[in-house]
Amino acid sequence: MKAEDGFASAVLHGSDVCFAVPGYPVTDLAEKCGAEYTLNEKIALEYALGMSLSGKRVVVIVKNAGMNTLSDPLVSATYQGLKAGVVIIAGDDTEVRGSQTRQDSRKYGDVASVPVLEPTSDDLCSSVEAAMRSSETYSRVAIIRVTPAVLDAGILDVSLPERRNGYGIVFPDDLTMKGRCEYAETITAVMKQKLIRENTVPETFASRGHYRTLCRNCPYKPLFSILKNTLLQNNTAAICDTGCSLLSKNPPFCFSHANYGLGSSPAVAAKSTKIALMGDYAVLHSGLNALIDMYEKHGSLFCIILKNRKLGMTGGQDCPDILPYLARFTPTVVSADDPRLEELIEKGVTENTGLGILVVEGECPSGENHETIEC
Repeated sequence: MKAEDGFASAVLHGSDVCFAVPGYPVTDLAEKCGAEYTLNEKIALEYALGMSLSGKRVVVIVKNAGMNTLSDPLVSATYQGLKAGVVIIAGDDTEVRGSQTRQDSRKYGDVASVPVLEPTSDDLCSSVEAAMRSSETYSRVAIIRVTPAVLDAGILDVSLPERRNGYGIVFPDDLTMKGRCEYAETITAVMKQKLIRENTVPETFASRGHYRTLCRNCPYKPLFSILKNTLLQNNTAAICDTGCSLLSKNPPFCFSHANYGLGSSPAVAAKSTKIALMGDYAVLHSGLNALIDMYEKHGSLFCIILKNRKLGMTGGQDCPDILPYLARFTPTVVSADDPRLEELIEKGVTENTGLGILVVEGECPSGENHETIEC
């Protein structure tokens, strides 16, 4: 039997869902695993993280160059945590038969502080369960690196280990960004069997003494309050993005569940809470690809976009108008003070069928900064 066939059996046995982007040397493997194809590797991993939040084990199959595209959510996941296991199978084209580069995907183990398994052909069938357990133990993505020589080798038997679902964690909500990094670094020390630094307590809002929230005269304060109440009443949460929407994780709002990098919220939310919150720049940066992928697949998502035409977290640089690029999705466009806002949010949260996009327009107050509030 070809090792690749046994490996596919192990993927189907050890995971619930598989996403992939085709490319040598893993195209045939993805086909044998019945993988769902996505427009790019970043979307595939973001979908996987969303499924993980929903308690589903996921495998993502990509070639070596695809690791570059998914590296942003890969690194972000290490500092956010996850629930069910997420494993990337990275096919390295060592002979450069179907690639422009000969990259070594093992290097991403150091870049993202994640476990990397490099099985032989005889170990392929046990590697998926081992990688899943590592992912769930350390609350981060794990990588299995394979090559054509390993996939094409012959094996005598397929012996699949017992599947034993574990459970990782999404990092506590009261941690600051610095605290999340400290929390992750402590887990990394355990993973690498290093001594944990003494007296290292991750920074929380309480220990720092303050948290950041929206600007004093931010036009989106009413929207955030409506979202907080509506999501609480419906016992759900949003997936937020990098930018001002990230402040929805902080007091006094606290209605967002996780963030896996700029432009990540649509794909992650599509496979978890079905509600995404993001800024207009996040859409243009990399979120638009996920919206296209969902549109083509008739997926369900309620995506709320804050259109302020500014990069509010990085100095207020101008952002192009997103509406021409969203036209195909027929978004609903309202102002931040529109009296229909509460009704539209309630409808979007409760009905949530198909791809619904609500663009909320507001103008950043001149000369203001995010407020710092004492705990």
